[in-house]
This record gives sequence, structure tokens and C-alpha cells, in this order.
Amino acid sequence: MKLSKTRAAVFSIAISAVVLSPIVQNWVEKPKDSFPLSYYPMFAKKRSENYGLHYVVGQDTLGRRTRIHYKLAGTGGFNQVRRQINKARKKQGGVPFLEKVANNLSKKESDLYGRLVSLELVKGYYPLEGYFLNNDTIPVLERKIATYKIKSDEQIVELN
Repeated sequence: MKLSKTRAAVFSIAISAVVLSPIVQNWVEKPKDSFPLSYYPMFAKKRSENYGLHYVVGQDTLGRRTRIHYKLAGTGGFNQVRRQINKARKKQGGVPFLEKVANNLSKKESDLYGRLVSLELVKGYYPLEGYFLNNDTIPVLERKIATYKIKSDEQIVELN
């Protein structure tokens, strides 16, 4: 099938208009994103300067803190474990989750487990630009969500 130059031009303009049509969503109060025609809000959306992330920290008798590797906190990749942590925090306040992490530690990292007196579920806020560009891995703010005492049966829950 051969198209005339005019038909080819009209077809090209129509396809271009369809592909570019999601751009108008950038000026709508409540934009609608849909597949396959997307205006890519993940790139256009204004982000805050700091990013909050939940993770587990262990504390020893001297008060030294050790971040617990995500593979000891859940199953799957980093993002899967991150979702598991968020789900556990929302549903159960985090203490049963920390108990599971302590159990994993006792089996897989017994030396580390023996030194710890508590596990904490915290939310740390990190400056994204400094984290990725300057390797600044110290949080600007950390909020304790829940605490699980390892050396005793006492469990303390702090919800913020």
C-alpha cells in the first residue's frame, strides 16, 4: 500500500498529536496518567529535598548503632524488603516485624546478634542530592518507630 505525500503527512501529524497529547496534563489541577500515553509524572513531579526511608538499626550495650542489612530484614530485593517493612509498620506497629528480624539475626549472624541489646525500626531522612553526589550517608533526621529488646522479654513500642 502506497500513501501519497499528503496522506503520509496527515498520518504523521495525527500520530505526533496523539503522542504529544498527554502534555496538557501538566497544566491540569488533577492530572491523569495512563498507559501507554503518559506525561511521566515521576520525572516532572516536584520532589522534596529530603527522602524518608524505613530501616532497621541494632544497638549494642555501649550504645553503638549498626544498620541491619536489608537481606536480614526480609525476603527479596531491596524494594521488596522496603515494602515489607512499610507494610509491617502500618499493620502491626513494627514490633512483630523486629522480632522476626531478631530471629533471622540469631540464625544467620549469631556474632552480631550476640552483641546487640535491641533492634529499632527507624525512619531516616536523607538529602538525595548529597547522598548520591557527595556520598553523604548520614541522615539529617531519624525518627524511632518501634523498639524490640533482644536481651529481655520486655518489648517497647514507640509509635509516632
